[in-house]
Parts: sequence; structure tokens; C-alpha cells
Amino acid sequence: MINKNYHDIVNLISEKIIHLKKNKKNLFCLLSGSQGSGKTTFSFFLKKKLTQKKLKVLVLSIDNFYLSKQKRLQLSKKISPLFKTRGVPGTHDLKLLIKILKYFKSNKKITYRFPYFSKSHDDILKSKYMKLLFPYDVFILEGWCVGIKDVSPKYLLKPVNSMEAKLDKDLIWRKYVNQKCKEYYKKIFSKADHSLFLKIPNFHHVFRWRKQQEQQIPKSLRMNDKQLKTFISFYERITKNLLKKYKSYFQSVIQVLPNHNFKLIK
Repeated sequence: MINKNYHDIVNLISEKIIHLKKNKKNLFCLLSGSQGSGKTTFSFFLKKKLTQKKLKVLVLSIDNFYLSKQKRLQLSKKISPLFKTRGVPGTHDLKLLIKILKYFKSNKKITYRFPYFSKSHDDILKSKYMKLLFPYDVFILEGWCVGIKDVSPKYLLKPVNSMEAKLDKDLIWRKYVNQKCKEYYKKIFSKADHSLFLKIPNFHHVFRWRKQQEQQIPKSLRMNDKQLKTFISFYERITKNLLKKYKSYFQSVIQVLPNHNFKLIK
């Protein structure tokens, strides 16, 4: 994956960001891609390159903003039991994300203790936090659903998998998620100065690549194959929508090949 072509793409994207930064006091960027597409690795090298150019860079994942297990439980009782599972728009602390973006845009000196969400524990750990030291020159928000927009209600009618067919027969979960997609776009994603998408070949790659990520988690906390397939079914609708409409959603697009090599296509 990390070859000359990969680094060339990192250089091209960093040059684009530096060019855009010339006319901005700070730059808000989106990095989107399905689970296992390589967002974390790409953002690491992109930050490294921009830092070499004397820019102070903040990289956060949409995953960092997940609601606590207790708050998702409350949401599951109020809206739909499916909201016990983290992932889709509606399971993030949108108010916190708006606050962080506001701090970034203000360009003021602010120190913020950012709560730490542990995927292996599926909860916010009170014993850990991240210290954010504003101001930053560039803020990269990465995530699997970053940049998503809402869709027409008619596209919600047909279930995309057995999970939706069996557990969301009344469409309550789908409709609420779609409503939140609209809110996320209006309040966060639409304010980006540049957007980038890592396009995987198709949704079938998600399970294999997400399983590789699971191996990095302590064995006692890993999901088995059945649990993992159920988990990614919550992501399927939005992931497929992004793979279908990416050309109209994002300004830069990178093709992720089956061997995980990268190719810039837009």
C-alpha cells in the first residue's frame, strides 16, 4: 500500500490544501471512505506532510464523537432499538462536533479536554481524554459517513439487507438516520473548504478489510464473523449511497484498488 504512487498522491493532496490555505486563515477538510479503506493511514501521512510545511494540523475521526453507551441506550428507547449500535448519523455527539468546529474557525488560543471513545469498550472512557490545543491551521475530519447527504424518502422504502427488513419494518430507524444525514451536512459537512473520498471497489470489500482491523483489538473484545457481518449491515445503506454518488459529493477522489494501492482519479 505504501509505495511511490501512494506518496505521490499524498504530495498532490497536500499541495492542494496548501494552495487553498493561501486565501484562508484556516482550512476545514473532509476525508471520507468506507470501513477499512485506509482513512487513518492516509490522514497520518497527510498530516505528516503538512506539518513538514510548518502547518499545525488537527485530525479527528467522526468515530471520536460517538455517544456514550448510556446515551445510545436512551436513544434506542426513545426512537428505535437499533440505535444501541454505534455508527450511523444520530449516534454521534453533534453538539460537540459543532463546538470543536467553532473553536477551530475562531482561530483563538483554546485548550480543550476532548473525551476519549474506545471502540473496543464501545463507550467513552472517563479515565482518558485528548488535549486539543487551538488554534490549528488545518482541521481534517475523517470518517466512513463524512460528507453524506440525505436522500429522497422513496429510496428508504426498500431494505438493503435482512437487518433492515427484519428489524426496521416500520422505517423508523431509516427515516431518523436520513433526517440526521441532512442535519450533519447542513451544520458540519457543508462548511468544508475541501473534501476527499477514498473509493473502494465495492461494498463486499468492507467485511474483509474491517475484519483485518478487528484483529488489532484484544482477542477478548473482538467481534466474531457473525457479529461483524451484523455490525457492518448498519453501515451498508450509507456506504452504498456514497459509492454511487461520490462524484457529486466530493472534490477529490482516490480509487482504492483491491490490493489497497491508491490511484488518483479526480
